[in-house]
Amino acid sequence: MKAIRQKKLVLDNSMLEEEFFEDALLIGIVCPLPSYRFIWHINEAFNYPFERKHEFEVDVNKVQYEVYNYTEEEKLIDHMIYTNRKNTRFLLEEARHIDFIWMIKGGFLPQEYTKQLPEVLKQVNSVVHVFVLNPLQLKSKHLLIL
Repeated sequence: MKAIRQKKLVLDNSMLEEEFFEDALLIGIVCPLPSYRFIWHINEAFNYPFERKHEFEVDVNKVQYEVYNYTEEEKLIDHMIYTNRKNTRFLLEEARHIDFIWMIKGGFLPQEYTKQLPEVLKQVNSVVHVFVLNPLQLKSKHLLIL
């Protein structure tokens, strides 16, 4: 009897990742503060009620990275701040110089807002550096998809 070979179907997630990040703005933030203090400063500076979401935490190699969330429901915009550094480990290994990643996704993001946000972030207490990230250059961006 001849064995029947079955083809394995492999799901290509790259298209899904590209689509997910199409309407997203990623901002890398260098700030030496612990996450809870950094979020407090962000909430004060922007008057946003970011909250830690335990159900969103990202677990990589038994290390849990905090995720803070705020949703502008009237604008259909989600704000997520990911802790990228836990002691000497990193959520995104290729972004070892970044302490936090702020992802803004959905709705309509006016160009003025996307240009002004990094500038305003630079004024926040203890923020050392801020820059816009290109998701295409991040190998492990899939870890940011919740």
